[in-house]
Amino acid sequence: MGNAKPNIVADTFKILILNIGNHYFGAPIENIQDVIQRNPTTPVPLTPPNIIGLLNLRGHIVTEIDVAYTLGVHNRDWLAGNNGYSIVINRGGEMYSLVFEGIGDVVDVMESSIEKLPDTINRKWFSISRGVCRMGDKLVVLLDFNLMIDHLTPEPANMV
Repeated sequence: MGNAKPNIVADTFKILILNIGNHYFGAPIENIQDVIQRNPTTPVPLTPPNIIGLLNLRGHIVTEIDVAYTLGVHNRDWLAGNNGYSIVINRGGEMYSLVFEGIGDVVDVMESSIEKLPDTINRKWFSISRGVCRMGDKLVVLLDFNLMIDHLTPEPANMV
């Protein structure tokens, strides 16, 4: 019977706070390869409307995703002129850049503090998030970038 402290670290993980307007999001930092200011992109014809284009990042071709469009956030004036920040992730050898208006701090989140999304949140967000957590007076939606990328292209038709 020593003075052992409970292991509260095992129940926590770190997220990067991101925003688009006054909507706040969190992303686990282990999924993030890089955070950069936006670079010019090359548009690609016939891509889904939430694909901004391609960019060259240190010799790698990266698909840039308009997160605001994907989430249905209508105030996207900040996208003009390459404003905002790109959160670069590597998924199965393919690199993606997810565009947000602003970035904040890296904070610890307790797994037990994650709640399900309230019914008042845009329905599009349910399929690409893990839940929400409260940070002061802000509600932070925890995005799952892998799910977001899965929703970029339609499911292939089953072959018969």
